[in-house]
Amino acid sequence: MARFASVLWDTMGWCPMEEAFTKPAVRTSGIVGQVQESRSHGRISRRSPLHMRLAWGVVILSWVVAFLVLPYLPDVIEVHWDVHGVADGFADRFTGAFGLPLIITLVMGILIILPRFDSMQIKLTPLRDIYAFVILAVISMLFCIEVITLAVALGVDLPVVTVIPVVLGFLFVILGRVLPFIDRNTTVGIRLPWTLASEEIWKKTHEYGGNLITLAGILIIFGSLVSGTWAIALMLVIIFGVFLYISVWSYLLAKRENEDKFPGM
Repeated sequence: MARFASVLWDTMGWCPMEEAFTKPAVRTSGIVGQVQESRSHGRISRRSPLHMRLAWGVVILSWVVAFLVLPYLPDVIEVHWDVHGVADGFADRFTGAFGLPLIITLVMGILIILPRFDSMQIKLTPLRDIYAFVILAVISMLFCIEVITLAVALGVDLPVVTVIPVVLGFLFVILGRVLPFIDRNTTVGIRLPWTLASEEIWKKTHEYGGNLITLAGILIIFGSLVSGTWAIALMLVIIFGVFLYISVWSYLLAKRENEDKFPGM
Protein backbone atom coordinates (compact mmCIF):
# COMPACT_ATOMS: atom_id res chain seq x y z
CA MET A 1 0.00 0.00 0.00
CA ALA A 2 2.81 2.41 0.87
CA ARG A 3 4.53 1.64 -2.45
CA PHE A 4 1.25 2.20 -4.31
CA ALA A 5 0.77 5.56 -2.58
CA SER A 6 4.32 6.58 -3.43
CA VAL A 7 3.83 5.73 -7.12
CA LEU A 8 0.50 7.59 -7.14
CA TRP A 9 1.98 10.81 -5.72
CA ASP A 10 5.00 10.57 -8.05
CA THR A 11 2.61 10.32 -10.99
CA MET A 12 0.51 13.30 -9.82
CA GLY A 13 3.52 15.42 -8.95
CA TRP A 14 3.92 17.70 -5.92
CA CYS A 15 1.32 17.26 -3.21
CA PRO A 16 0.71 19.26 0.00
CA MET A 17 0.17 16.02 1.95
CA GLU A 18 3.87 15.17 1.74
CA GLU A 19 5.94 15.68 4.89
CA ALA A 20 7.85 18.94 5.01
CA PHE A 21 11.58 18.68 4.63
CA THR A 22 13.65 19.04 7.76
CA LYS A 23 16.58 20.39 5.77
CA PRO A 24 16.69 23.66 3.83
CA ALA A 25 15.53 23.16 0.26
CA VAL A 26 17.65 23.92 -2.76
CA ARG A 27 15.73 26.03 -5.26
CA THR A 28 16.64 27.92 -8.38
CA SER A 29 15.62 31.54 -8.79
CA GLY A 30 16.34 32.16 -12.43
CA ILE A 31 20.10 31.59 -12.02
CA VAL A 32 21.17 27.98 -12.43
CA GLY A 33 22.72 26.58 -9.30
CA GLN A 34 21.78 29.46 -7.02
CA VAL A 35 20.89 28.20 -3.54
CA GLN A 36 18.40 29.74 -1.15
CA GLU A 37 17.30 28.68 2.29
CA SER A 38 13.60 28.10 2.86
CA ARG A 39 12.09 30.49 5.37
CA SER A 40 10.50 29.31 8.58
CA HIS A 41 6.71 29.40 8.52
CA GLY A 42 6.37 29.78 12.29
CA ARG A 43 3.58 27.85 13.96
CA ILE A 44 2.45 26.15 10.76
CA SER A 45 5.88 24.67 9.95
CA ARG A 46 5.79 20.94 9.14
CA ARG A 47 2.05 20.73 9.82
CA SER A 48 0.84 20.20 6.25
CA PRO A 49 -0.39 16.62 6.93
CA LEU A 50 -2.45 17.90 9.90
CA HIS A 51 -3.91 20.79 7.91
CA MET A 52 -4.79 18.51 5.00
CA ARG A 53 -6.51 16.01 7.31
CA LEU A 54 -8.46 18.85 8.90
CA ALA A 55 -9.42 20.14 5.45
CA TRP A 56 -10.68 16.70 4.41
CA GLY A 57 -12.51 16.54 7.73
CA VAL A 58 -14.30 19.79 6.87
CA VAL A 59 -15.20 18.38 3.43
CA ILE A 60 -16.72 15.27 5.04
CA LEU A 61 -18.48 17.42 7.65
CA SER A 62 -20.08 19.50 4.89
CA TRP A 63 -21.74 16.36 3.50
CA VAL A 64 -22.78 15.15 6.95
CA VAL A 65 -24.44 18.48 7.73
CA ALA A 66 -26.27 18.45 4.39
CA PHE A 67 -27.64 14.94 5.02
CA LEU A 68 -28.70 15.86 8.56
CA VAL A 69 -30.65 19.00 7.63
CA LEU A 70 -32.17 17.70 4.37
CA PRO A 71 -35.41 16.38 5.99
CA TYR A 72 -36.04 19.74 7.66
CA LEU A 73 -35.50 22.00 4.65
CA PRO A 74 -38.41 23.64 2.80
CA ASP A 75 -39.09 22.68 -0.81
CA VAL A 76 -37.41 25.86 -2.10
CA ILE A 77 -34.47 27.57 -0.37
CA GLU A 78 -32.48 30.76 -0.91
CA VAL A 79 -28.98 30.13 -2.26
CA HIS A 80 -27.86 33.55 -3.50
CA TRP A 81 -28.26 37.17 -2.43
CA ASP A 82 -27.59 40.50 -4.16
CA VAL A 83 -25.31 43.22 -2.79
CA HIS A 84 -28.08 44.45 -0.50
CA GLY A 85 -28.79 41.02 0.99
CA VAL A 86 -32.00 40.41 -0.96
CA ALA A 87 -32.41 36.83 -2.14
CA ASP A 88 -32.20 36.60 -5.94
CA GLY A 89 -31.32 32.92 -6.40
CA PHE A 90 -33.29 29.85 -5.35
CA ALA A 91 -33.00 26.06 -5.58
CA ASP A 92 -34.97 22.98 -4.59
CA ARG A 93 -34.03 21.56 -1.22
CA PHE A 94 -31.96 18.67 -2.63
CA THR A 95 -29.87 20.92 -4.88
CA GLY A 96 -29.63 23.55 -2.16
CA ALA A 97 -28.50 21.05 0.45
CA PHE A 98 -25.90 19.21 -1.61
CA GLY A 99 -24.80 21.93 -4.03
CA LEU A 100 -22.29 23.55 -1.67
CA PRO A 101 -20.79 20.26 -0.38
CA LEU A 102 -20.25 19.32 -4.02
CA ILE A 103 -18.57 22.67 -4.71
CA ILE A 104 -16.43 22.29 -1.58
CA THR A 105 -15.33 18.82 -2.69
CA LEU A 106 -14.50 20.01 -6.21
CA VAL A 107 -12.52 23.00 -4.88
CA MET A 108 -10.59 20.68 -2.58
CA GLY A 109 -9.69 18.42 -5.48
CA ILE A 110 -8.66 21.33 -7.71
CA LEU A 111 -6.46 22.86 -5.01
CA ILE A 112 -4.70 19.52 -4.50
CA ILE A 113 -4.10 18.92 -8.21
CA LEU A 114 -3.25 22.54 -9.11
CA PRO A 115 0.43 22.47 -7.99
CA ARG A 116 1.00 19.58 -10.41
CA PHE A 117 0.91 22.13 -13.23
CA ASP A 118 3.14 24.74 -11.60
CA SER A 119 6.12 25.56 -13.80
CA MET A 120 8.22 26.23 -10.66
CA GLN A 121 7.32 23.06 -8.73
CA ILE A 122 10.72 22.93 -7.07
CA LYS A 123 9.85 26.25 -5.40
CA LEU A 124 6.55 24.93 -4.07
CA THR A 125 8.14 22.09 -2.12
CA PRO A 126 9.19 24.22 0.91
CA LEU A 127 5.77 25.94 0.79
CA ARG A 128 3.65 22.85 1.36
CA ASP A 129 2.98 23.97 4.96
CA ILE A 130 1.59 27.33 3.84
CA TYR A 131 -0.27 25.86 0.86
CA ALA A 132 -1.96 23.24 3.04
CA PHE A 133 -2.89 25.98 5.53
CA VAL A 134 -4.38 28.07 2.70
CA ILE A 135 -6.40 25.06 1.53
CA LEU A 136 -7.76 24.59 5.06
CA ALA A 137 -8.68 28.30 5.29
CA VAL A 138 -10.48 28.32 1.92
CA ILE A 139 -12.38 25.09 2.58
CA SER A 140 -13.38 26.31 6.05
CA MET A 141 -14.66 29.58 4.56
CA LEU A 142 -16.81 27.69 2.05
CA PHE A 143 -18.14 25.47 4.83
CA CYS A 144 -19.12 28.57 6.83
CA ILE A 145 -21.07 29.84 3.82
CA GLU A 146 -22.81 26.45 3.58
CA VAL A 147 -23.80 26.62 7.26
CA ILE A 148 -25.09 30.19 6.81
CA THR A 149 -27.13 29.18 3.75
CA LEU A 150 -28.69 26.16 5.45
CA ALA A 151 -29.37 28.09 8.65
CA VAL A 152 -31.26 30.76 6.70
CA ALA A 153 -33.20 28.01 4.89
CA LEU A 154 -34.19 26.55 8.27
CA GLY A 155 -35.64 29.87 9.33
CA VAL A 156 -32.76 31.25 11.40
CA ASP A 157 -32.79 35.04 11.26
CA LEU A 158 -29.23 35.77 10.11
CA PRO A 159 -28.15 39.06 8.54
CA VAL A 160 -26.58 37.41 5.48
CA VAL A 161 -25.46 40.75 4.08
CA THR A 162 -23.28 41.19 7.19
CA VAL A 163 -22.24 37.65 8.10
CA ILE A 164 -20.83 36.59 4.72
CA PRO A 165 -18.51 39.65 4.37
CA VAL A 166 -17.30 39.06 7.94
CA VAL A 167 -16.39 35.45 7.05
CA LEU A 168 -14.56 36.62 3.91
CA GLY A 169 -12.84 39.33 5.95
CA PHE A 170 -11.35 36.72 8.29
CA LEU A 171 -10.13 34.77 5.25
CA PHE A 172 -8.37 37.90 3.97
CA VAL A 173 -6.70 38.43 7.35
CA ILE A 174 -5.39 34.85 7.26
CA LEU A 175 -4.18 35.09 3.67
CA GLY A 176 -2.54 38.44 4.33
CA ARG A 177 -0.60 37.03 7.26
CA VAL A 178 0.89 34.12 5.27
CA LEU A 179 1.45 36.01 1.99
CA PRO A 180 4.92 37.39 2.91
CA PHE A 181 6.20 33.82 3.39
CA ILE A 182 5.24 32.61 -0.09
CA ASP A 183 8.18 32.20 -2.44
CA ARG A 184 7.91 32.83 -6.17
CA ASN A 185 5.70 30.30 -7.97
CA THR A 186 2.89 30.20 -10.54
CA THR A 187 0.21 28.62 -8.35
CA VAL A 188 -0.42 30.81 -5.32
CA GLY A 189 0.36 34.44 -4.51
CA ILE A 190 0.29 37.77 -6.35
CA ARG A 191 1.17 36.32 -9.74
CA LEU A 192 1.79 39.26 -12.04
CA PRO A 193 4.18 39.22 -15.02
CA TRP A 194 6.67 41.49 -13.24
CA THR A 195 6.51 39.63 -9.90
CA LEU A 196 7.06 36.28 -11.61
CA ALA A 197 10.02 37.72 -13.52
CA SER A 198 11.92 38.94 -10.45
CA GLU A 199 12.56 37.32 -7.08
CA GLU A 200 13.15 40.74 -5.49
CA ILE A 201 9.92 42.27 -6.84
CA TRP A 202 7.99 39.18 -5.78
CA LYS A 203 9.32 39.40 -2.23
CA LYS A 204 8.71 43.14 -1.81
CA THR A 205 5.23 42.90 -3.35
CA HIS A 206 4.19 40.07 -1.05
CA GLU A 207 5.60 41.70 2.06
CA TYR A 208 3.85 45.00 1.32
CA GLY A 209 0.73 43.41 -0.18
CA GLY A 210 0.34 40.98 2.71
CA ASN A 211 0.05 43.85 5.17
CA LEU A 212 -2.47 45.65 2.95
CA ILE A 213 -4.60 42.51 2.49
CA THR A 214 -4.59 41.93 6.26
CA LEU A 215 -5.70 45.53 6.75
CA ALA A 216 -8.36 45.07 4.07
CA GLY A 217 -9.69 42.01 5.92
CA ILE A 218 -9.92 43.99 9.17
CA LEU A 219 -11.71 46.86 7.37
CA ILE A 220 -14.15 44.40 5.80
CA ILE A 221 -14.94 42.81 9.18
CA PHE A 222 -15.57 46.04 11.07
CA GLY A 223 -17.03 47.85 8.07
CA SER A 224 -19.58 45.08 7.55
CA LEU A 225 -20.73 45.35 11.14
CA VAL A 226 -21.61 49.04 10.80
CA SER A 227 -22.60 49.46 7.13
CA GLY A 228 -25.85 47.49 7.25
CA THR A 229 -27.24 46.56 3.83
CA TRP A 230 -24.19 48.09 2.14
CA ALA A 231 -21.78 45.56 3.67
CA ILE A 232 -21.34 43.43 0.55
CA ALA A 233 -20.91 46.50 -1.67
CA LEU A 234 -18.33 47.87 0.77
CA MET A 235 -16.48 44.55 0.76
CA LEU A 236 -16.31 44.50 -3.06
CA VAL A 237 -15.01 48.08 -3.16
CA ILE A 238 -12.31 47.32 -0.58
CA ILE A 239 -11.20 44.11 -2.33
CA PHE A 240 -11.07 45.71 -5.79
CA GLY A 241 -9.36 48.83 -4.48
CA VAL A 242 -6.68 46.96 -2.53
CA PHE A 243 -5.77 44.58 -5.33
CA LEU A 244 -5.72 47.40 -7.89
CA TYR A 245 -3.46 49.47 -5.64
CA ILE A 246 -1.11 46.51 -4.99
CA SER A 247 -0.87 45.79 -8.73
CA VAL A 248 -0.07 49.41 -9.61
CA TRP A 249 2.38 49.76 -6.71
CA SER A 250 4.15 46.55 -7.73
CA TYR A 251 4.32 47.60 -11.38
CA LEU A 252 5.83 51.00 -10.52
CA LEU A 253 8.32 49.26 -8.22
CA ALA A 254 9.36 46.88 -10.99
CA LYS A 255 9.65 49.76 -13.46
CA ARG A 256 11.82 51.75 -11.04
CA GLU A 257 14.03 48.73 -10.29
CA ASN A 258 14.47 48.10 -14.02
CA GLU A 259 15.44 51.74 -14.65
CA ASP A 260 18.02 51.57 -11.83
CA LYS A 261 19.57 48.44 -13.29
CA PHE A 262 19.49 49.63 -16.90
CA PRO A 263 19.70 53.45 -16.86
CA GLY A 264 18.89 55.18 -20.11
CA MET A 265 16.62 52.40 -21.38
